[in-house]
Amino acid sequence: MARRANRSELSPQSNPHHPGRIPSNPSAGTAQGLRHRRSATGLVAGIIALGLVGLCLRAVPAVVADSELATQVAGPLTGIPAAFASRVAPRTSSPTTNAESSPPAGNRLTTVKLQAKRKSKSVRQIEVPGSGPGTYQAAKESGKSTSSSGALIRYDVRVENGLSINPDQAAVDIQEVLDDPRSWRGTRRWRFELAPVGETVKLHAYIVTPETTDRLCAPYLTRGEVSCQNGNRVVLNAKRWLLGADAYGSDLTNYRRYLVNHEFGHALGKGHVDCPGSGRPAPVMMQQTKGLGACRKNPWPLASED
Repeated sequence: MARRANRSELSPQSNPHHPGRIPSNPSAGTAQGLRHRRSATGLVAGIIALGLVGLCLRAVPAVVADSELATQVAGPLTGIPAAFASRVAPRTSSPTTNAESSPPAGNRLTTVKLQAKRKSKSVRQIEVPGSGPGTYQAAKESGKSTSSSGALIRYDVRVENGLSINPDQAAVDIQEVLDDPRSWRGTRRWRFELAPVGETVKLHAYIVTPETTDRLCAPYLTRGEVSCQNGNRVVLNAKRWLLGADAYGSDLTNYRRYLVNHEFGHALGKGHVDCPGSGRPAPVMMQQTKGLGACRKNPWPLASED
């Protein structure tokens, strides 16, 4: 552009009022030419500067947006120019994000999903010993039935040593299930009473390791996976008590309700039954730990199971 401006100044057509006129004073012409060159150079520099400013203005929002996204996904983003740093709000990073490097831009969303999965798995990673000493912590809690109807069945609760299960809390949880009107107590044929270990009872409830479950349940084959009722013992496998079963997913509360109702149901003389039909609630005496078939999970006895 500067060279074009110089040629136009020397062209006869560059001044319409004085066609073909060339300044008679050479030094004046030279000075005038230099001034025109400087003006043209300044004009070009100004145009280039404006273009660069425009490009920066278009780039700033994208840089800020990307830095904010990266901060939300993977913690503080390093390497942001100082001019933009004040526009990115500082955030306090968690120990997890500090320990991991920022992911590439193309993998940010994928990384978040993987982190969520890892976190979910870590929550469910509960240690359950495969075997225990065969000695027990005795629950000292007691609980009366809120019903006056039906035969009274008293029981106590023991938890094998080495398990991270509070025996008193477990006993209270079991009594809450058995005294719920949706449980066997609702049939008005039975009612349950929790007694401290050492008193006269009809049933002993155990929460024990898989190996001890197999021993207390023999000759029934529990294979370290399921629970049983054997004589006056209601044996709840700690693996199931702590981890639940696939049929209930993360719903550990309702799985424990099912487990208690199922095994105490055996003590009442109830046997196993099958799924009654597609989409229907599973009977509590169905082996839901092994799967639901076409039924829906259900932790309470059905009216048909009275």
